[in-house]
Formats: sequence, structure tokens, C-alpha cells
Amino acid sequence: MNRLFYSLFALLLMLDFSFAAPSSSSNSTRRELGRFTQGSIVDGTTGTGKVRRWYFFNEGAVGSSYTFLGKSEYLSVDLGYNLYIRSIESVLGGMNLMIGTEISVPIFLKPMSGSRSNILSDHRYLETSKFDGTVGSGIQVPLTLGLEYKGFYIVGFGGYTWLWMKDTYPSASYGKYPSVDSMYDGVIYGGGLGYKISNVVNFGVRYTGGSLVNRHNQLKPGILGGETISGKIGRDIYDIPYHRISLFISVIF
Repeated sequence: MNRLFYSLFALLLMLDFSFAAPSSSSNSTRRELGRFTQGSIVDGTTGTGKVRRWYFFNEGAVGSSYTFLGKSEYLSVDLGYNLYIRSIESVLGGMNLMIGTEISVPIFLKPMSGSRSNILSDHRYLETSKFDGTVGSGIQVPLTLGLEYKGFYIVGFGGYTWLWMKDTYPSASYGKYPSVDSMYDGVIYGGGLGYKISNVVNFGVRYTGGSLVNRHNQLKPGILGGETISGKIGRDIYDIPYHRISLFISVIF
């Protein structure tokens, strides 16, 4: 019985040392922990040996974006997954550091009025109503760094994106609605801000910018092959401007 008592006592001591914040800030840490309703705690150690406590978050997100891709404009529905850690102790003026990633998958519903081709030599208008299914999809994978203060936060990011697009055209010469499949990719950057309600729901807005490349080896022009820019020059098309404005809501789990 004594052996069991001492074993339990030792276990409690180990748990106390494992989850206790540094003694100089234990009261502050307890107050911070009381605000959290989701997430889990992880420890990190700086080069000086001082322990800093972090809170680990997962978020499932849904939103919408308006995208400017060269001469084309698209509306999309976005699915996302956000993964990041946030310091429990403040690092600057009461603000808390955030580090992580915000993976986004846009599903492009349609090209907007006035959109033109980036890949045909005459830059003709895109067909905005007669097409099968959606007009493209993509994935955006950035690394993020930000600061949070009482639920409000600002974040900057940089990473990479891939877009798979299907452009459809009105054409009297080649039938009514021929299409071209292509892929864009490139480095992206951007930033945004948002607000988290009790660390349960996250509302945010993001801006993404970059300069993308349309890959010649991914082009599937069909009957329009003789009119593609990369087909004529025999290489990729570079420096296609990319801008994306996104709104989203996510649930923290």
C-alpha cells in the first residue's frame, strides 16, 4: 500500500513539473489558459534554456475568393486547413506570437465578365456561361507569421501555389465552345487580419500576390493548339500577375 501511495505521489509531482509554466509567470499563464476552449499545450525551449509555452491549434476553414490571374478574373469557393502554434505568454506589448501554415484549396466556379485568355495569342474573351463543371482548382501552401492581441490578429505569409485551369472559348472556326487545359505555379506572398471568438470561431481576410508561370509541358490545347502562345514559342509563359482577395470563416478544433 505504501509503495502504491509513493508511486501516485511521484506521478503527481511529475505532472506538476511537466505542465507548470515558469514560476515567474505562473499566475499569468493560468489566466491565459482559462481563456482557451480548444487546442493543446506544447513546450518549446529557446537557446538560453528558458521554456516558453505554446498553444497548438487546428482549424477547418471555408470561404470565397476573387482572383485576378493575368487578363482573367475568377470567383471561387475555398476550402482550407490552418495549423499553427500561439505563444501563451506575450512577447511584445501584450501581443502573442503565431507561427504556422494556412493551406487553401480554391475551386474556381466561373470566369467573370471581361476575362480574357492568358494563353492564346489573340487574348480572346473567355466563355463565362457555357462550360462543363467548374473552370479550375488549385492549392496554396504558405508559411505564416503573425501577432495576436485579445483575439485580433495580423499575419504575413510566403509560400507556393499551383493552379489547374480549364479555359473555354466561343469560336465559330472550331465549333462552339472549345477548351484548353493548363497549369500555373509560382511563389506567393501576402498578409491578412482577423478575429477569433473565444478561440472557437475565426473570421479572416487575406490578400495573396505573386507572379506565376504557365507551364508549356502541362498544356492540353486540343484543337486550339496552333493558337497557343507557348506552342508558338516552345516554352513556358512567365510573369503572369496573380492577385487574390479572400474571406473565410474557420472552426477551431
